[in-house]
Amino acid sequence: MSYIEKNLMEGEQVVYEARQHWIIYWKPFLLMLLGIALFAIPTQDVELIVQVIAAAVLFVIAAIWAVNIYGGRKYILTTSRLILKRGIVRRESTDLILRRCEGVSIRQSMMGRILSYGTVEVTTGEVVNSFQMIEDPVRFSTQINQQISRNFDPQV
Repeated sequence: MSYIEKNLMEGEQVVYEARQHWIIYWKPFLLMLLGIALFAIPTQDVELIVQVIAAAVLFVIAAIWAVNIYGGRKYILTTSRLILKRGIVRRESTDLILRRCEGVSIRQSMMGRILSYGTVEVTTGEVVNSFQMIEDPVRFSTQINQQISRNFDPQV
């Protein structure tokens, strides 16, 4: 049973789970390509050993970097809350009660529009909660707005 399923309130259901876009991994991916490119350099004997060790170090750094970027993030929309969970070893969680949400906005760069990623910002009072590098941010904000409207008007 996942962290989210364990912490659902009575009668609460998961409506949508947003994911981070794959573009967040572009820097570790380039580092791995650099490690692969090391093998394109023709070498022998001792230089080959150094080359293999350097490539292995680059692969390990890229893997650790990618895991650190991912960070166990989950963006869950339920029937009454918006939950942000971070952390693999150490956990950090933010719960936003949908009844208290005042607005939802989207920020996308030109590249974000082309590749369909962006930042969704949810305003609660004077606090703005940002969900960055979200895959399909328009769909995520639409889902949030639908749940907010359901919480205010039970007829919807």
